[in-house]
Amino acid sequence: MIDFAVFGLPRSGTAWLANWLTTDKSLCLHDPFAASMPEHWEAGGKRLGISCTGSYLFPRWVGALDCPVAVIERDPDECAASLRAIGLPDDVAPLERALRAVQGRRWHFADLWDEDKARELWGFLLPHVPFDAQRHRLLLDMRVETKSRTADMDVLAELLKRYG
Repeated sequence: MIDFAVFGLPRSGTAWLANWLTTDKSLCLHDPFAASMPEHWEAGGKRLGISCTGSYLFPRWVGALDCPVAVIERDPDECAASLRAIGLPDDVAPLERALRAVQGRRWHFADLWDEDKARELWGFLLPHVPFDAQRHRLLLDMRVETKSRTADMDVLAELLKRYG
């Protein structure tokens, strides 16, 4: 299926991580279930990963993963405040409960911006891809956000049928 997975609450760096974890040897999709089912995810021969803010709501799917799983922990109140600031619903409590149940190695949101901790996270997810400290430093100055998009309702219906 996939070679690595990152899970976090909305506004916990998952879009930034998808960018950072995409290299000439890897492709990291951000919130891919919003567009298609796993059998349609293509990496073009690269290591395939996801950085996702909701797929952990399907514990049977997450439990079937056979790859490194990283969980990014950010204070839920900070996530909610960040969602409010951009005009989105801010109830992260159901997501927080589901994320707590995910089995995986945990990092704090602040660890993403610390080069030593980021190197550790990189090595956990992409052990055969060299860490690029210069690229990490460059991306530290970038704010990466996704465009507003709505989930494909057919995909959501299929998710509920398979894993709900």
